[in-house]
Amino acid sequence: MDLSIIFATYHSEEILQKSLECYCLIESNYQWELIIVDNAYREETRKVIDLFKDKLPIHFIEKSESGKNNALNKAIPHAKSDLIWFTDNDILPNKNLVDQYVNHARSKLDINIFGGKILPDRVLPKWIEVSSPSIKTALGILDLGDENRVIDADALWGGNMLIRKGIFDQGVRFASKEITVVNNHITGSETELLIRLKNAGNTTMYLKDSEVRHQIRDEQLTLGWLIKRAYNAGGGYVYNNPVGQMPNFFGMPRYLFKVLLTDILKVLVKAFSFKKSEICLSLMKVSNTYGKLVQFSRDRNMVNSSSTNAS
Repeated sequence: MDLSIIFATYHSEEILQKSLECYCLIESNYQWELIIVDNAYREETRKVIDLFKDKLPIHFIEKSESGKNNALNKAIPHAKSDLIWFTDNDILPNKNLVDQYVNHARSKLDINIFGGKILPDRVLPKWIEVSSPSIKTALGILDLGDENRVIDADALWGGNMLIRKGIFDQGVRFASKEITVVNNHITGSETELLIRLKNAGNTTMYLKDSEVRHQIRDEQLTLGWLIKRAYNAGGGYVYNNPVGQMPNFFGMPRYLFKVLLTDILKVLVKAFSFKKSEICLSLMKVSNTYGKLVQFSRDRNMVNSSSTNAS
């Protein structure tokens, strides 16, 4: 087996079907497999899988334990290749993706992690500022330029990353921390793993042509959805970047309250611009900061609860 492809799916059968139709277009002389983990135990998902079982080399796994990372960890031991490409159920691969990754991985044996572009599958409204890091994070867009180069591992997104299986053979896995109401939906859950791999000395390469498309749904192009996504991203940042001791207020970093107040004042100023793009970004900034505060609070409560139970 030359390449194992792994992703988790949860509901979203229409999205999944469109992705699988795209996998049918892959052209390669290499042998590859598609390992799909269903986190919802839905009959509807199984019906979609059954439509493609004779068209694609699918290995379908059903599991009940919640969490995307738990699903990915469940799939890893089933991978038959020494190269694993991780992606999402709403990602559309290009037809040459298998060849691109296998060829690069075999020619660059000193590189353990590879990744590439993630672009939207549709033209976005003008009011959505695609150059903004907040928008890129919310919509899962990644474009690091048009040349192959070594990068930091945590610059990648989970929708398009390849990791050598040898890393996982050493016992490494995606984090499976206790899930709270907040971090059950945080973004960037793969980032924690990539940070660990970077700190362990693994080299990462960005491949300009290993491009995929991210399915953008109509609901994702609304102000409300983008604000909620920014909130989740704030929680994800705290989840993936624990901080040490610092001045705090009710157990939360004091500086974040000042940041939140500043962000709110900026929203009031931007409201008078009557520019939807600027109002959107300022509201996303408030939501992101608030998400950080809430996640700090949740983590603090978890620590206090653990200490109480231990005593």
